[in-house]
Amino acid sequence: MTASVPPRAQPEAVCPACGSMVRQGALFCPVCGAPAGHTGGHGPSGRTPAGRTGGYEGNTGTMVNLELVNASTGKRAGAKLIDLGLAWILQLLPYLLALASLSTLSGSAYPTSSDEQALLAAAVWWVTGTVLGIALWIFCWAWEARTGKTPGQAMLGLRTSGPEGLAPGWGAVFVRNFVFGLICLIPVAGVVLALISNMFDPNSKRQGWHDKAARTFVFDVRAGRDPLTTGGINGPASFAPRADLPSVQEVASPMASPAAKPQVPARPATAPAAPPAGAVPPAAAPAPAGAVPAPAPAPHAADPDADLGATRFAPSRQTGAPAAGGAPSASDVVLTFNDGRRIALRGPVLIGRNPAGYDDETVQEFLAVDDPGKSVSKTHLAVWSDPSGVWVQDRKSTNGTRVVRADGATAEAPAGQPVLVDAGDVVRFGDCFFSIGRGHA
Repeated sequence: MTASVPPRAQPEAVCPACGSMVRQGALFCPVCGAPAGHTGGHGPSGRTPAGRTGGYEGNTGTMVNLELVNASTGKRAGAKLIDLGLAWILQLLPYLLALASLSTLSGSAYPTSSDEQALLAAAVWWVTGTVLGIALWIFCWAWEARTGKTPGQAMLGLRTSGPEGLAPGWGAVFVRNFVFGLICLIPVAGVVLALISNMFDPNSKRQGWHDKAARTFVFDVRAGRDPLTTGGINGPASFAPRADLPSVQEVASPMASPAAKPQVPARPATAPAAPPAGAVPPAAAPAPAGAVPAPAPAPHAADPDADLGATRFAPSRQTGAPAAGGAPSASDVVLTFNDGRRIALRGPVLIGRNPAGYDDETVQEFLAVDDPGKSVSKTHLAVWSDPSGVWVQDRKSTNGTRVVRADGATAEAPAGQPVLVDAGDVVRFGDCFFSIGRGHA
């Protein structure tokens, strides 16, 4: 098998309901929740069900088909006020103590020892308040970037997510908070506008101005599903088989099959006649003088994957009966990627923008993915199968590898450690992903 050549990048589709750009392979628009207009891959069919006139039957924005609920304006404002209040309390007490120390100054032209002590105490309290404020800001930044939570959101059951419904990331959270701070600089009404800006969003008040700038969403996980722990906005159901596909039927091939070769009946095996009693078997004829004995045939290598000194392609293995113990053969495993490709797993596969193997590593296929945003490392992960199942190993990538189980649970794949996956699981790496399935590509 030769190395796979990545297909030409496909343009994003346009949502028929709100006009937003929808990623190829998504079932629903991440902005309004309407069914995406794709007809390929695992997307929904383009047929309008009976009883509908097209569109999304009035549920655009609530995303009830995905069990997602947008956070209300009141909860958004409450969570932000809790975050700001925590910062004010943490910094206000040291600042008040600093002011109290300054109030004890004598006011004389020549500072006394008590004045020097008061100035030192005020400086210490002032620095303490500043350090506490910066530490809290960094903690909240990291927590929201990795889990979508802030202290206020955790208390009220809200989560911030990126455009795919996963953790927003450091950059998106920074942009979101920076734009929120800029809005607050508007005289008089700035803070109020920043807190209620999602009310001006025509898509069911889903995004505030700072959310639009950072391409983030805020969901109420107590009233609906938490996308960060259940596979994103589309969830694991994105890879469920389409119900409208017809069943597979056998079709007669138009090509004439080759004529069957006549079978030669096997000769019945006969036992050799027993030698007469006392007969001596003839001795082997002596080899002529100067003859060199023929070399013994070279034994087959005990390990077909023995080190050869360089990365090599493994020969394609013939499809046969399942391995001992009932485990499916490698040809039964199919990887379905977000760009629509279906790859049969017949040996170790390296996946990345420009994958390359280690020295002395056996690789069946190098699978390059198209990733303009460079969220995928050059050699991001490895996938292989053995009698115990299918394994995924993160190759110390920059953005890591996540496994979304069929039940919606999400787990990080530790760098360099193999993780066992099963049919129905989804493996996310950077902005790309693939599902584990059974069948034939």
